[in-house]
Amino acid sequence: MSNAAAPPQTGDDLYDDEVSPHGVMPGTVRGARLIAAVATAVGVVLIAITVALGGSLGALLAGYLPSFALVPLVLLFRHGGDLVRKAAIGVAVLACLVSSTGILTGLPPGVVGVVANGAVAAMLLRPSARTWFTRQR
Repeated sequence: MSNAAAPPQTGDDLYDDEVSPHGVMPGTVRGARLIAAVATAVGVVLIAITVALGGSLGALLAGYLPSFALVPLVLLFRHGGDLVRKAAIGVAVLACLVSSTGILTGLPPGVVGVVANGAVAAMLLRPSARTWFTRQR
């Protein structure tokens, strides 16, 4: 017999991927938030470099626009409901599709955007993310 605390029970949900204490944002949601923030920051830096070098902003801005649309949703992750999660998934999938055109044209975000936005959507589809956004407030 040890004095170690017992691990939290996961219940009957066999697909529960992460158990976090009440009020603590699960790692899947924090990870999605971090990836979305980094992808947006990379877009801002690339746009600033393009402006500094006198390049064309049109295609570059269009490629990052859906990623920029994730920012207001990410800011609502702490207190938002399930509609915020669903909207973020939709925007991430749209950003993934827009990023895939960069693969064909050679413009950013390209493969990096596909992977980053795909990861955001996948993390928000996890059961722990659903549980976080549908919890009682």
